[in-house]
Amino acid sequence: MNQLNKSLAFPAILMTLLILILSIISPTESQLVTNATMNWLTHYLGWAIELAGFACLAFLLWLAFSRFGQIQLGNTSPSFSNKTYAGMIFSAGVGASLIFWGIGEPIYYMQSPPLFAEKGSFTADAWLTTYSIFHWGPTGWAIYCLPALPFSYMFYNRQQRKLKLSSLCSDVIGEKRAKGKTGYLIDLSAILATLATFASSLALSTGLLAQGIAEFLHIKNGLTVQAGVIFSFIIVLFIIMRTGFKKGIAKVSDWSLILTFLFVLFIIMVGNGQFILANFVDSLGVMLDSYFRMSFWNDPVQQSGFPQGWTMYYWAWYSAFILMMGLFITRISKGRTIKEVILYTISMGSLGCGVIISTFGGYAVGGDLLGNLNLQAWMQQGDINFTVIQVIKSLPLQPLTLFIFLLVEFSLMLTTMSSASVAVAMATTTELDLNGDPDTKVKLLWACGIGLISLSVFLVGGGIDTIKALCVIVGFPMFILYGILAKAFMGWLNQDYPNATQTSVI
Repeated sequence: MNQLNKSLAFPAILMTLLILILSIISPTESQLVTNATMNWLTHYLGWAIELAGFACLAFLLWLAFSRFGQIQLGNTSPSFSNKTYAGMIFSAGVGASLIFWGIGEPIYYMQSPPLFAEKGSFTADAWLTTYSIFHWGPTGWAIYCLPALPFSYMFYNRQQRKLKLSSLCSDVIGEKRAKGKTGYLIDLSAILATLATFASSLALSTGLLAQGIAEFLHIKNGLTVQAGVIFSFIIVLFIIMRTGFKKGIAKVSDWSLILTFLFVLFIIMVGNGQFILANFVDSLGVMLDSYFRMSFWNDPVQQSGFPQGWTMYYWAWYSAFILMMGLFITRISKGRTIKEVILYTISMGSLGCGVIISTFGGYAVGGDLLGNLNLQAWMQQGDINFTVIQVIKSLPLQPLTLFIFLLVEFSLMLTTMSSASVAVAMATTTELDLNGDPDTKVKLLWACGIGLISLSVFLVGGGIDTIKALCVIVGFPMFILYGILAKAFMGWLNQDYPNATQTSVI
């Protein structure tokens, strides 16, 4: 624990827990405040969120094919194979939330279609998986990727062993501010955003897992089952952290992806594979045809609230992981070029999400449209967790299929939790070694802290709307830091490589 930056770590944990405790004491008032704050941000500043998200994508695509694209992050060969590298990025960025929303989003869109489509129409049905693929597509992965570049460049190329966000901003805000109260506020707010958003995401995934376990074991779902899931995460995570990065997180990531895509193939074979594949291609075409419209739709005329409650929520959610994804991608990107980091993150992340959403979401949507599944009846009978589990239980070979699904969910969330623990440990380590590995005790501290904070979310009793509101509130200010990081990064590249030519980097 000697390497732990206690001035950042303990205040971040205590402040997060304090907010959750206040929410437990006054749940109604807390939900009203968070929802009102989210509504104000998305309705009055939502246009800025959408512009910022698209700007991240445009900037990274330009950078990848610019004269700086072939600059290597560290003068060494890549630490991981291409397959493992792509797999760790994907599994860290999605977790079990992908399957939750992959089925859940289309169900919500059936009730409130986007882009002026009439409920129940063919036009509305065409958007069901399209918008899910869009929300988990290139713009979101660009938001994930951008912070990783300045972090990686500062660590591997400029040999900065203290990866505090404030130190990366010093060239823009000034060294005095970066080392003073402004810098401390930047570092603390980024850690708080990571803790709050990840805890919310873990809470969603834990709720789904708890529902599935309860139905698998034929027991009542409640706080005991949910707490058991979280403590199981912590115990397994302790084991992974002690086995090291390559033998722990990398192996878990590889196996979780193999298990996930085997499950995807199973659904395609036993479900309506023809509809799933055709719907995937169609949804991809609709998204590409309407990408700019979807990226900038604020709905100021109809004021349905759709882009505020979904697109803006997602972009703010991604931005809140400025530390987690930025530092985790840094940890695994040694030896990669700037172009590789950008293209691997955006392409492999988007493709993997598209396949999984089209499979799980396509199976659910196809079953409902063809009359085999009754999603709306399940929603009325229970909640979204109940509905998702009923979709899985409609597959053949039960209860084995449900058991495998729970393994997929657990392994995906475990990889994401591992990534979060490593990233926040890196941010709160006084000085990292050459490989970027924080002390094991620090990683274990954060694994435990994140788990306990996630448990507190259940005690608050926050539903999906409250969780979404929290993500937007903590994520919105991070876009300001995105602008600062992009400006600082370009300054370093121009300073260190003034004579880089286009022909040398193509």
